[in-house]
Amino acid sequence: MSQGTIRIRGARQHNLKNLDLDIRTGELTVVTGPSGSGKSSLVFDTLFAEGQRRYVETFSAYARQFLDRMDKPAVDKVEGVPPAIAIDQTNPVRSSRSTVGTMTELNDHLKLLFARAGQLFDKDTAHAVRHDTPETIYADIQARAGHTDPRLALTFAVELPASATPEEVEQWLSVSGFTKVQAQRQEGERLVLDVVADRFRLGAVERARVLEAIEVSLKHGSGRLNVYVINQPVALVDHAQTAINNVANDGSEVWRYSTGLHCPQSNLRYSEPLASAFSFNSAVGACDSCRGFGRVIGVDYGLVIPNDKLTLRAGAIKPIQTPAWQEAQDDLMRHAEAAGIPRDTPWNKLNAQQQAWVINGSPNWNGKWNQHWFGIKRFFEYLETKAYKMHIRVLLSKYRSYTECPDCGGARLKTESLLWRIGSKADADAVLDPAKRFMPQGVKWTRTQLEALPGLCLHDLMLLPLDRLKRFFELMQVGAMGGSLAATTSEADSKTLKLLFEEISTRLKYLSEVGIGYLTLDRQSRTLSGGEVQRINLTTALGTSLVNTLFVLDEPSIGLHPRDMNRIITAMQRLRDAGNTLVVVEHDPAVMLAADRMIDMGPGPGERGGQIVFDGSTAELRQASRHGLQTPGGGQHAAFDSGRRTRPQPEKRHGGHPLAAPGGDHRRVGFGQVHAGAGHPGPSPAAPLWQSH
Repeated sequence: MSQGTIRIRGARQHNLKNLDLDIRTGELTVVTGPSGSGKSSLVFDTLFAEGQRRYVETFSAYARQFLDRMDKPAVDKVEGVPPAIAIDQTNPVRSSRSTVGTMTELNDHLKLLFARAGQLFDKDTAHAVRHDTPETIYADIQARAGHTDPRLALTFAVELPASATPEEVEQWLSVSGFTKVQAQRQEGERLVLDVVADRFRLGAVERARVLEAIEVSLKHGSGRLNVYVINQPVALVDHAQTAINNVANDGSEVWRYSTGLHCPQSNLRYSEPLASAFSFNSAVGACDSCRGFGRVIGVDYGLVIPNDKLTLRAGAIKPIQTPAWQEAQDDLMRHAEAAGIPRDTPWNKLNAQQQAWVINGSPNWNGKWNQHWFGIKRFFEYLETKAYKMHIRVLLSKYRSYTECPDCGGARLKTESLLWRIGSKADADAVLDPAKRFMPQGVKWTRTQLEALPGLCLHDLMLLPLDRLKRFFELMQVGAMGGSLAATTSEADSKTLKLLFEEISTRLKYLSEVGIGYLTLDRQSRTLSGGEVQRINLTTALGTSLVNTLFVLDEPSIGLHPRDMNRIITAMQRLRDAGNTLVVVEHDPAVMLAADRMIDMGPGPGERGGQIVFDGSTAELRQASRHGLQTPGGGQHAAFDSGRRTRPQPEKRHGGHPLAAPGGDHRRVGFGQVHAGAGHPGPSPAAPLWQSH
């Protein structure tokens, strides 16, 4: 980036004292000073506000109505300011749909990767499902025929009305140029004929003839064909009535193929993968029950039965213990006695069948409330019909909560989207225990089948910590991406996949480097701390390869352990080296010493602030200290932060009454003292104290 200058003239925003300042582009500039000295007024309310305002003005009037408008700051002029991005400590996200994956745009890359390189597995048999071509079909037939070389009949299915007469069938066959039918079957109101395209022994015919028969079958069969291993002679349609009566399924083995995504064993067809099918923010991929939230609101039986040590007679079912619903409690007692359900046994001592009877009601339920026990579930369904009454809504709210969606298991996606996997088994085993892999809802797989499958599904990746996810993609690249690219014949597709892997790996690398590798892509953004959000936004900017942009950061070191400071500094320097300008409000000495330039605001807060008391490099500040020079206003804040000056420590500290820390820790916390908990990002050092108080 060519060296430029941002010129600020006559800045009077808030308590700024008519400041004139030049900031060189392509540098990392740190602004420090006491609280209230005008740091944010200069950096955010003047510099960023003007850059953002000018950028928004470049859009059309229609587009500007969707963007936040910023007021013009109190400044005479600002020249040379590039488009600005502010990365502060606040977490403005409140939506449950926003996750770490959506914030970092990794979800967008992953959905493209699964749509292009994913491998599909059948929901019933767990067998791999692939596209068949005439070449692959021929190769599979050749492998199956083996040395036995049986007589084969290549057929395609034709649907006719069930009322079709034999004469109409004969007429259709003669017009189409076919004379043989291998089998017929009834499917609903349609008559399905398996018409023979050719029959032969594979070893006695040329390859070209077989390929031609395959292509004819696929063309007339809408992309599907069946290969019959003939045990009996094929019936000839010389006379229509004879054909219809004699052509039937004789128990022959059938090999099924399809040009689409079709499983021959289960005879299930799947739609082509779309990128939107792997996004829970799209109606195409989102679970139909929870709409992509992963949770549904419903009856929480933990609230319905808060004390599982109570018996049915003693009031284990809390909602029906009030006078208004005493009749329901009486019905429970009466029907429980008739059904042989123990009424004086604690709830946690009842077996699963007995508990299910109480919750779901009698299996003989016929809709008559007095004859059979209706169950707690139907009790709440009845209350739902009366929810127009205020007191009923209040009652329902006491026993409702958000629970994991039963249809997607919290994965947010439809089952069809979770059948696709990427990577090899070795890659998956290296980062995730097979016993912990996600079992999609609605599949007929056994746990053994799931653990034997190669790769990981999208929800498995969502639940992996970013450090392990980074390792997974590193292994995929070393192993030729788990064989995913091997099946790609298009050079354009290969380049696209290579670019996707590079983008994903780069973003994961940045996230790990700034010390948030413990997060998962499925983590909701609204649960993140301000520091975590800031670091995610910083790495997102790195991943998008922005250039000629002004980045304004607000104390990125907050929440970081000193050991991890070098990571955030490296990220900022990499962003600067890419051709961007960084202006950072910061007090941490490590960040200040790594800056190209340091500006100290002061000399005091409020009315005593709003002035620049030092402007230069950290080397110049140290040089001024060695020569005994004083900067305007003293520059005391910069001096302390840069290590030039230190504060004296008190000789004696006041004691206090000791307070034992919880959890069996033998350390003691004394009154009258300030204690701090420190640790790396992720764990909460002070969690024991919060939990005990």
